[in-house]
Amino acid sequence: MKYLILGANGYVGGYLYNRMKMEGLEVTGTGHCIAAEGLVYFDACKGSVSDIAKKITGEEKTAILCIAQSNIDRCKTEYESSRRVNVETAKEMVGTLAEGNYHVIYFSTDNVFDGMKGNYSEKDTTNAINEYGKMKEEMEHFLRDEYPEVCIFRLPKVLSAEREIKNMLADWEQRRFDNEIRCIKGMRMSVVAKDDLYQACLIAAERKKQGIYHLSSGEIYSRKELAAIFFERLGVGGRNIVELDINEFGFQDKRPLDIGLDNSKFRKETGFCFKTYAAMVEQYLEKNS
Repeated sequence: MKYLILGANGYVGGYLYNRMKMEGLEVTGTGHCIAAEGLVYFDACKGSVSDIAKKITGEEKTAILCIAQSNIDRCKTEYESSRRVNVETAKEMVGTLAEGNYHVIYFSTDNVFDGMKGNYSEKDTTNAINEYGKMKEEMEHFLRDEYPEVCIFRLPKVLSAEREIKNMLADWEQRRFDNEIRCIKGMRMSVVAKDDLYQACLIAAERKKQGIYHLSSGEIYSRKELAAIFFERLGVGGRNIVELDINEFGFQDKRPLDIGLDNSKFRKETGFCFKTYAAMVEQYLEKNS
């Protein structure tokens, strides 16, 4: 199997690319900023992926599309440029890759749901309430209609064992001595480990998985519960974790509140066992102690 990681200098794409390189897999990664050695320069908004895709020969090829504007508020305030990346360019890339006989893995989001129900399965109707979710929802419909062979992974919050930007655990560790930790009241969510996402991509590539799958630990926690578990295991339990109304956070766009994901479809079809949130916390603390 040969892999093409589009967006290999991002939070998720960078991990997938570096992990594949480390494990000796044949992988090509692209980045609009060549921050990692070996990446191929590619600006999705200015060029076609065709030339890069053609250089990878063979019958067994998987492309993982990690290029996206995933900042919810920026998708609202910078709508045109965000839509260009998340919808228009994404459609072009998938079409080009499909024509090149690639098996495509596309990352979607739990924000395709309105957050009124929780514990969503792949059978539940989507109804995004923010622009980011609407863009991903549009892409899902496009893929199901035009390219049903694409594998769509809906992702919740992705957690890393590294101290890095965008990792919720690293952010909480940095704030461990703050007077209070503010959480959104009523928000319930799932999480998934980067390592599990990596393993799921390998399984999907090997088995040519098609359709939509939820990748998550299978657990659903409130933000306050997630924070309390982390600080307790960090050894600074009893932190002042305050739940505030969502309007207190000054977001530019709406946030769905109850967006937990049911992972049973992927788990039953593949036998894969996802890490629990507690295991993710332990891995993070062991690595950074």
